[in-house]
Amino acid sequence: MVEKDFIEKELEQILASRLLESKKQACNFLTYTVTETLAGRGEKITQYAIAIDALGKPTDFCPTESPAVRVEAGRVRKLLEAYYASEGQHSKVKIVLPSGSYQPVFEYGTPAPPTTVQSFEPKSIQSLGPKVHISYQDTALIRDPALRGLVYNMRSILPMTLGNFREVRIALARASAGKHPQTDVLASAWRRHQAEFLLQCTAEVTETGFALRFVLLHTLTREEVWSENAHLPLHHTQQTLEAIFSQLIQETFSLHRGVAMAYWSRYWKNRDIIPSHYQVLVEHVAFIQETAGDTNLQAFLEACQTRTQRYHDDALAHLHYAVLCLYAYMLGDTSTPLETQWHRLALRALELNPGNALAHSIFALECFHRGDHEMGQVEIETARQVNPHDATGGHLMAVGLCALRQWELAFTLMRDIAGLESSYPDPRRTIPCLFYFRRGEFARIASATPQFTELGGWETFGKLANHCRTDDCKGCIQTLSQAVDKVSPQTTSLPNNSAWASVQQRLPPSSSARLNDLALHNTALQ
Repeated sequence: MVEKDFIEKELEQILASRLLESKKQACNFLTYTVTETLAGRGEKITQYAIAIDALGKPTDFCPTESPAVRVEAGRVRKLLEAYYASEGQHSKVKIVLPSGSYQPVFEYGTPAPPTTVQSFEPKSIQSLGPKVHISYQDTALIRDPALRGLVYNMRSILPMTLGNFREVRIALARASAGKHPQTDVLASAWRRHQAEFLLQCTAEVTETGFALRFVLLHTLTREEVWSENAHLPLHHTQQTLEAIFSQLIQETFSLHRGVAMAYWSRYWKNRDIIPSHYQVLVEHVAFIQETAGDTNLQAFLEACQTRTQRYHDDALAHLHYAVLCLYAYMLGDTSTPLETQWHRLALRALELNPGNALAHSIFALECFHRGDHEMGQVEIETARQVNPHDATGGHLMAVGLCALRQWELAFTLMRDIAGLESSYPDPRRTIPCLFYFRRGEFARIASATPQFTELGGWETFGKLANHCRTDDCKGCIQTLSQAVDKVSPQTTSLPNNSAWASVQQRLPPSSSARLNDLALHNTALQ
């Protein structure tokens, strides 16, 4: 065993590092577990003891009901890995927290090898998504100070924003196109960085500010997948730039609608062999963007089961397996033991993906499914604070809350995510009329299981979603009308939805009149 003095000195250096600066709970966790292990009590460390003695939890803390200790352990594990990859790469002693254990182990360190570009590996113990190399103009060739400053900001903010998404990897090496103008940038992005996408970002000065241009290319097929232009005022804030990047990410790399993710999934689905570490995400994107049916769900399920059984620490596989449990619930799939698996997988996803918005989102939905509404609300807010740019997690929560018939909260999220006017949401941008049409009758009736079945269940919900996806508002209204009118009079005489009344009260007169006109229009369609 490594000598005690060396370990204590190493602990002091870790606690004093910039990486753990202001991370009080992580420091307390690490100090407690190392001290107990050095005292010979490592095998007796428990979640309860950590919660009470290190994290300051109350004495009625219950480890089976709260994931606090498991989440903190995952966070400490990641921090230690990051520390030894940066500030502590030359440490002679290493403190390691093995996965699945709260007892640290101590190892003699080895000098870090020189950084080199790794060749493409066909296997990985972690499921992965596509890698994107981001290229910018060479700032050394830009004479305009305002433009040069903008490019510096783009180079700093875009990778940081995109880095919040677990499903996408970023090649951070600087491009050298300015020094070698004849270089094949697509071949270089693949050969040097193993990046399947190249995102080219350029900016030019205009009379009123800056013109931004984004082009996304697939390095293996050399096809242009997506492009977009944006205007930026001369005097802009960082929030304005972040908003542009957030929209860029939603259109390209979000799970539910990103064109790059869809292209990447189709590319590998059309190959003879999908790399095993890609299978989970390839199948998930195929399910959510192509055909959300039983066949694709089964392929997604098999990929998740294979990875999680083979690699117990596969963070992304466990996370997306937990998301799959929601899909299984929505599709009425009884082959998955949902009650036990969803709870276990949601907790494991939180542990393996600390600080991940999607992990908090799916845990929030699982809490609502169990009836723990208070914890669900807390997790929703946590998810939104962790990554405010994550539209995928927001859409997942909104749709999931609809599935769990938490209508008012679902539509609050939908309004926020879509960026719609709170006074009058555009019905073509959400699943509209569930709440804002016919005075919320569908939502009110569907709040109980028997009545939801009487309305047509998920088949009707799916029709509404398809109408909305194609901007067929008239078809959506007709489907709703037919569903509500088939329900027995006893069901439709349920008490009025107080949420709808409160929405009506908040609307300005013009908006309220438009909604009432829409209700009259619905009657005319019948």
